[in-house]
Amino acid sequence: MTLLVASALVFAATEVLPGNAATSILGRNATPEARAGLEEQLGLDRSPVSRYVDWLSGAIRLDFGQSLTAGLSAAPGLGEERTSVTSIIATPLVNTGLLILATMLLLIPVSFFVGTASALRQGSRTDTATQVTMLALVSVPEFVVGVLFVILFAFVWPVLPAVSFEVTPTTLVLPVATLVALSVAYTARMIRSGVILVLQEDYVAMARLKGMPEHIVIRRHVLPNAVGPTLQAFVIVVGYLAGGIVVVEYLFAFPGVGQGLVSAIQTRDLPVVQAYVLVLAAMYVVANLIADLLSVTFNPRLRVRT
Repeated sequence: MTLLVASALVFAATEVLPGNAATSILGRNATPEARAGLEEQLGLDRSPVSRYVDWLSGAIRLDFGQSLTAGLSAAPGLGEERTSVTSIIATPLVNTGLLILATMLLLIPVSFFVGTASALRQGSRTDTATQVTMLALVSVPEFVVGVLFVILFAFVWPVLPAVSFEVTPTTLVLPVATLVALSVAYTARMIRSGVILVLQEDYVAMARLKGMPEHIVIRRHVLPNAVGPTLQAFVIVVGYLAGGIVVVEYLFAFPGVGQGLVSAIQTRDLPVVQAYVLVLAAMYVVANLIADLLSVTFNPRLRVRT
């Protein structure tokens, strides 16, 4: 139902925007006759409801149809050159997947280090400074952090490229750093809370009374029992990245879903827009579903006996 509502809202929002794919291809100075002819070739002369229903019936079968603008020009015979939406979104999806994977591989150890260190020094100046920094990062928009990194590492200290026209280890650094900086504020605080709760348990106090070294207490008793509940936080972050990554990718010109979505909106390529939004919405729904399952798994009080 969520995916259906998302696709319907995006379709309606795109319909009310001025112009369409025919206008994007021909330009605003095209004659009404030329525009009407192209709209007929692209099927834009049909009613919005019939076009949406046709698209939805194909999307259910994972067939997102054909792009309205990709590979086309204002020359005659446009309808024979249209490109499938699947082939258009395939590479951006892979690139975005790599970006999310790189972000999570760095986010998880950083979050555990920051959250655990802060919890073990609860109430200290280090803990206070960490919490203030995390709260500040939570309140800052994605583009502000990204622009700050660009200024620092592409202009003041020019060691990294400001844009990512292709996917390489170097061009991944700034987008990944931006996403990690924004996400660690949430995950590190969750880990801190989980570690503090475990530190208050009786079995931790018993291990300390037995003379067990503190680092072994943390490794054997604290971290394993704090990991379960905090896994939910990391899954929720993946859902957040499904939306927040659009801004970051566009900022760095990263060739992923975000950049592709913005380009499709600019050209009024509705089938491509719909496909991207459906994929992002599906990522968000799946992430929240997994988070709920993890929450029930690691919290017996939430289980309901049937």
